[in-house]
Amino acid sequence: MRIVIDGHMIGSGETGNEAYVSNLVRGLAAVDSHNHYTLLTTAPALCQSLINGQDNFSLRQVSANPFFRIPWQIPQQLWRHPADLLHVSYVAPPLAPCPTVVSVHDIIYTLMPEAFSPRDRLILSSLVPFSMRRAAKVLTLSESSRQDILARYKLAPDKVVAIHLAPAEHFGPAPAADVERARQKYDTSQSFILAVGNLQKRKNLVRLIEAFVQAKRKHKLPHKLVLVGQQHWGYQGILASVQEKNLADQVIFTGYVPDEDMPALYSAADLFVYPSLYEGFGLPMLEAMACGTPVVTSNTSSLPEIAGQAALMVDPYDTQAIAEAIGIVLLDQNLRRTLCAKGSEQASRFSWAETAKRTLCVYQDVVRGNICST
Repeated sequence: MRIVIDGHMIGSGETGNEAYVSNLVRGLAAVDSHNHYTLLTTAPALCQSLINGQDNFSLRQVSANPFFRIPWQIPQQLWRHPADLLHVSYVAPPLAPCPTVVSVHDIIYTLMPEAFSPRDRLILSSLVPFSMRRAAKVLTLSESSRQDILARYKLAPDKVVAIHLAPAEHFGPAPAADVERARQKYDTSQSFILAVGNLQKRKNLVRLIEAFVQAKRKHKLPHKLVLVGQQHWGYQGILASVQEKNLADQVIFTGYVPDEDMPALYSAADLFVYPSLYEGFGLPMLEAMACGTPVVTSNTSSLPEIAGQAALMVDPYDTQAIAEAIGIVLLDQNLRRTLCAKGSEQASRFSWAETAKRTLCVYQDVVRGNICST
């Protein structure tokens, strides 16, 4: 098979989307030396390490401008260099001379439209459904997200396939020297609670900040709160919450953190809190578990499916419940040890090799003609 993958997210700093494509390509390079892959990328130099010099992978540079890349450049590439299958994320070209597989991590733009700018909401609600209906197969990240897609768009059940992600191989307990470097680089305290995710409404960070204040007050905790992520639509409310509560010296905003620094930050944290209102998968939660950090997370969307019994779950709309969970995990050493052990075991159940193999099976089904048209 000749497979073309749109990898424009690599090097974009888009966190989850970038992690998905980067690790999928790395996984496919590890498990498949037979089929030929072409990676369309805006950053060829960054992609060399992913394909590890394998001769069945090649790179072609494309524009970062989606309004040029998607409708014009990708179809042009496919006409010039015929392929058996195209794999894109969210939005497919309106015309393509080969079957298309579309990855849609979630449909939050329909479930929580207030979390998106009017522009992004319009683009996603117009183009993503069109792309899914035209696709041969739709890949998503969890059974929870799959059911959301099926309920909303009435696609054939066997057209939508849930394939879990996994922590990358470098996620694990970090050496003490790396932990100390991370503390200094990101100006954290010796004791801190960590949250990872772009600064946007659905990450529920305003309630987390309030819960942090309540937990510190009740239990006299020495901890600071470290928030890792870029500013997205609606971030102003998060910053305003910190200012209103005079927490400038207690809440640390790191901005975007390179992936190679994340294992040390997870390892340095006393607790990882992931109170998101909705996630299609929730990869940072598994990354924290792989690093041996106890996790508090939400009991909504895909998070129970991915966490299993390895996290303490709370109602993300209940600020007091979040505060109580923070206090319990930080103060109960037996619970901490249990969560750390269960988290490490849970994270080990997911692997990018398995993700790549299952994705390859979908490619094979499509090329062999085992596809759905609705």
